[in-house]
Amino acid sequence: MSKLLRAQSNEEKGLSNWTLSKLRQAILDGRFEPGEKLDQALIVSELGVSRTPLREAIKVLAIEGFVEIRSYRGVYISVITKEDVDDIYEVRWVIESEIVRQVTPLISDDVLKHLENLMKTKGAQHKTWGERWHYEIDQEFHGTLVGCCQNKLFRVILDGLNNRIVRVRRFALRQPGTHLEISHHEHLDILRAMKKRDAGEAAKMMERHLKNSAKRIGKYVGE
Repeated sequence: MSKLLRAQSNEEKGLSNWTLSKLRQAILDGRFEPGEKLDQALIVSELGVSRTPLREAIKVLAIEGFVEIRSYRGVYISVITKEDVDDIYEVRWVIESEIVRQVTPLISDDVLKHLENLMKTKGAQHKTWGERWHYEIDQEFHGTLVGCCQNKLFRVILDGLNNRIVRVRRFALRQPGTHLEISHHEHLDILRAMKKRDAGEAAKMMERHLKNSAKRIGKYVGE
């Protein structure tokens, strides 16, 4: 392959990745309705790209579960189902409860103190239990625990599911009710067990939290 052709290939790849990032974020931000058909001509126009990087982005989004490609009908935003929620959270509670079991005896007091301050300070500041702050706390809480785990494969698996997890999280955050407050208190239960260095109890609390989260979110989705 000539240098010119290689440069063109790299440029196209970069444009496809940029298009993928923009489109994925738009879906996560709720700019498309579940089940909505993508107006590909409009997207191409708004992003200022050709059809090729859009097609490549759509292929990845389909693999990630963000869109559905229907033969001869077009591309549609995927609808989150109860099965999606159950599958994602089953993987999470199996892995993350074991992560907590392993991390609890090893995690430093400084990290535990940081998480405690995160929970109490932001929780006190945002009594409306709004979307933005809860998302930030939830991401940092779970992300910190996963980051402390010495099992690299656990991290790889969760990283691979991250976009699916984020999509369900974003969906849950937009729903009405007290589920955000309940989730926050479950985080505090996990943290209290970890501060006591009770690995078994902390793992049990994490499993309970993620199973309960699946049930709470499942109430807002179809089958």
